[in-house]
Amino acid sequence: MKLYQGFFAFILIAGIAACSSSVTNVYDYYIKNNVEKHIYGQTTESKSKLLYRKQESVNKSQLELVAFTQDSTKYLVIGSHKVAKPFMMYDSLYHFDVSDLYNRVRGNDFIRQLGDLSIFFAHIPAENCDLFLANWPDIKNKYMKAQSNTGEVVYIDYAFAHGIYFSFPKKSYQAEPTSCDIWVGKRKHNISMNDLLKAFGELKAFK
Repeated sequence: MKLYQGFFAFILIAGIAACSSSVTNVYDYYIKNNVEKHIYGQTTESKSKLLYRKQESVNKSQLELVAFTQDSTKYLVIGSHKVAKPFMMYDSLYHFDVSDLYNRVRGNDFIRQLGDLSIFFAHIPAENCDLFLANWPDIKNKYMKAQSNTGEVVYIDYAFAHGIYFSFPKKSYQAEPTSCDIWVGKRKHNISMNDLLKAFGELKAFK
């Protein structure tokens, strides 16, 4: 199943990025130019709905899940926004959270250490979400059976789409996962399982 991805990198003045508290809302630009199909000389009809948005004020991180439908096609649009420091590792570009790199820096020093606002979007067929829901009982079962010794972390991972992975780290005994790490464009976001399952349920009912 083919996956279409979009990647945008915006360089902002560090001071503005540090002081701004407004919501970044650019998914409609991505949808209009990368997802929606347009036919010359004809009108088209489509619909979108924001299913989930989480903002982390500390590192200016934002995760978005958006439902989109046009004609018989339906997608989940994932948006990953990060103010992060870019690093090349083994010929691959990674973005590290500023708060992880400079967790003790404050004031003007903190502003100088801020990275760039990097925004990644991808749209995934809704069938991938339905498949995850069908596999969720098996994922929970593997998580419950996994055992980790002191100092170890066991990762139960699910490949959701190209470049997008769901990870369920287990450090100690826990009946079932309560949250999920979503790796998007080599950046990590965290979402509670209640929010993720609710968003996927809404996407399934979205027409």
